[in-house]
Amino acid sequence: MLRVWDSLEVSMLRATQTYQQLDRLLTSISTRSMYLDSVPAVLPIEVPIEQFRISSPFGIRQHPIHKQLRFHAGVDVKAAAGMVVKATAPGIVRQVGYDSGLGVFIRVQHAFGFETSYGHLSGYCVLPGQIVARSEQIGKVGRTGLATGPHLHYVIKKNGSVIDPFQFCFLLRRRLWLYNVSKEAASGNSVSDPGRSLSSKGSYPNSRN
Repeated sequence: MLRVWDSLEVSMLRATQTYQQLDRLLTSISTRSMYLDSVPAVLPIEVPIEQFRISSPFGIRQHPIHKQLRFHAGVDVKAAAGMVVKATAPGIVRQVGYDSGLGVFIRVQHAFGFETSYGHLSGYCVLPGQIVARSEQIGKVGRTGLATGPHLHYVIKKNGSVIDPFQFCFLLRRRLWLYNVSKEAASGNSVSDPGRSLSSKGSYPNSRN
């Protein structure tokens, strides 16, 4: 049962079940809204826009080490070893540790059923049960576990199911779009809105990887 003091936006955030529902809701909320600070709508590393690269996207891919087609439950963002990794929303650290595949990792629980994970770290500076703020440092980029080079493996879950982090990070996509607009303006080329040009998942794939 919804609490009587919950706003309409809060109630809808709690109730959304698919990426398309989230996309429609979040893009309708002002970028100045307090609710955007409660959801992981940005990336956990501050890579300059002109240097931003996703080295391995969300979805089916050929594993770089096992050389087999496997489902990739997050995105791998190219980053230098030692780069600061930050929490993408306020939350509680649920787990830190080492996994043979993910290497050193951190798992953070957020509001509205969101959870984020950060893998292949060189180390972390938080403990289970610790409350973290958005943009607070939690670790550093590394290449631990099954990794061919330093990068950040980033995962977002909603109610236990994974979401494509790049699709969901609409604030980042808007920044990329504005950057491309300014870059292409002189040549007279137009750039489509990234929030509309990218395909959306109709539902969340279930995965623990």
